[in-house]
Amino acid sequence: MSLMSLPLELRTRIWSLAVEPRRIMNVRIKKKLGERFSNKQRRQGKDILYEASSTPPPALMHVCHESRRYAPYQRAFTAGTEPRWTWVNFELDIFCVNSLYAIHDLVSHRHEVQRLRIRPDDHHQLYESATTYGALKILDEFVNLKEIRVVLSWGKLFWGDVFMWHCSGYHPRENIEFVDEGSGLVHTGPQLKLVGDWHTVFSFDREGNPPEPDRLQEEIEFALDDLWHLTMAQMYEIE
Repeated sequence: MSLMSLPLELRTRIWSLAVEPRRIMNVRIKKKLGERFSNKQRRQGKDILYEASSTPPPALMHVCHESRRYAPYQRAFTAGTEPRWTWVNFELDIFCVNSLYAIHDLVSHRHEVQRLRIRPDDHHQLYESATTYGALKILDEFVNLKEIRVVLSWGKLFWGDVFMWHCSGYHPRENIEFVDEGSGLVHTGPQLKLVGDWHTVFSFDREGNPPEPDRLQEEIEFALDDLWHLTMAQMYEIE
């Protein structure tokens, strides 16, 4: 029995179930050159030639006319005077950006993006932009975000505090997760805080050596000062 011999409602269900989550990568904007635009025109996107992504269209949209009609995709990247649109499932697909500034390149679908993956640059100017100048405020425009995943490289745990304290005003903290780039482990905000405090306050050094004897009392006092870090009891309560 061939697929096309099945009832239409069953085939429609099959096209829907065949959809898989994808990563929408390298979203970029091409601006018009040689023209002058007012601030109002820029806010309206009049200065944009097109926006595009390096992610190819989903394979399901190449199967047949019926798959293109019933698969749950819609046109995306429609901004600009010469749009280079593609197909996106906003419920499943993850939009990936490689810096805080790259979030601004997501122009035409900020109200529709539901999953966002951010790999923040660790440059001190970007850190200052996020903590002092509200660089994350743009996330307030992503009103339907259900998931924010922040990819962190080794030793960049401070970005956890940045997103938990400067992003949670726009989105619930439980929607923010952190991915260790090396291991792939996923942490919640409290779990990442536990990792950072344990590494900074309670653990031995990277070689596994205990503190020097003449600094032991200083290290104990440092660990007991729980005004700025989690206590052992608080760590125990984190799931």
